[in-house]
Amino acid sequence: MHRAAAAVVAALVLASCGSDSAPKPSVLSSSQAVATTTTTTASTTSTTTTVATVPLSPAPSPSEAATIFVNAWRQGNQLLAATIAVPAAVDAVFSAGEPGSVQSRGCNEPPQPPVLCVYRTDSGELQLRIRPQDDGWIIDQARVTAA
Repeated sequence: MHRAAAAVVAALVLASCGSDSAPKPSVLSSSQAVATTTTTTASTTSTTTTVATVPLSPAPSPSEAATIFVNAWRQGNQLLAATIAVPAAVDAVFSAGEPGSVQSRGCNEPPQPPVLCVYRTDSGELQLRIRPQDDGWIIDQARVTAA
């Protein structure tokens, strides 16, 4: 039924667009009226901030990897953090907000892979898991838990 109604409406529109010499369409009576349906759709848009993919640059030691990563977080420098950590680790700390004050609670000694380092921050406790890669060390997991 809707297709037939649409066809009638389309024919009427086309007929009204012709030259002045073309016959005018007739007016429909109330018994011939065409029902129309209007559909409204809403869409939402989300914005995601994505840090460019950069090659990892492993640090010479687990403590240096942790220091580079934490300093990058303190500076708000996601790109620098991405050079020493996997994307999920970068997302985890930067989504926790600014760290405020940072106090190292140390790393496990001797450094047996994976190395775990803990920091106290204003955002909560930061736990880093650091593993060897190539000729150095990278952060492969980061977690910030509520203070």
